[in-house]
Amino acid sequence: MKRLGIIALLTIFSLSGVMAQLIKVDQEVFGMDCAPCAYGLERGLKKMDGLESVTVSLNDGKAYLKLASDNELTLQKIQKEVKNNGFSAKNAEVTLQGELLKEGNEWKVKVNEETFIVSDDTPSDILSKLNPGNIQLKGLVKDEEDDELNGIWTIKILEVLTS
Repeated sequence: MKRLGIIALLTIFSLSGVMAQLIKVDQEVFGMDCAPCAYGLERGLKKMDGLESVTVSLNDGKAYLKLASDNELTLQKIQKEVKNNGFSAKNAEVTLQGELLKEGNEWKVKVNEETFIVSDDTPSDILSKLNPGNIQLKGLVKDEEDDELNGIWTIKILEVLTS
């Protein structure tokens, strides 16, 4: 009986770690002005562990990343890879799942090693429906200066997918 309890606890803890992850990232890229640039960035991004698919569009100026389930990637790692390839990462539309917390008057979503602070310009109808706990959402992460990538982001929630 004791073993069964330990197995149940281990299962719960392992599932809680899986619940926090990036699912999809549509990353704006600044400075990409030729097809070889886009191809080089795509090759660089594909070297990262945890990606299911990567497409870089020169016309859109974006990198479209679909992440594998159980990945441990962070937006900071993705943006650093963009920078390492000679470009600047700008705004990103992300789909993520994580733990939604309320600290004071501020909502935060914890995902892997990162914190997404919910911005004041999130529509009030979305804010009024938020409840602490696990959440899956789509949002717009505002641009940060390349030298200030610290794993803390501001996110405007566009849609709550599950809670």
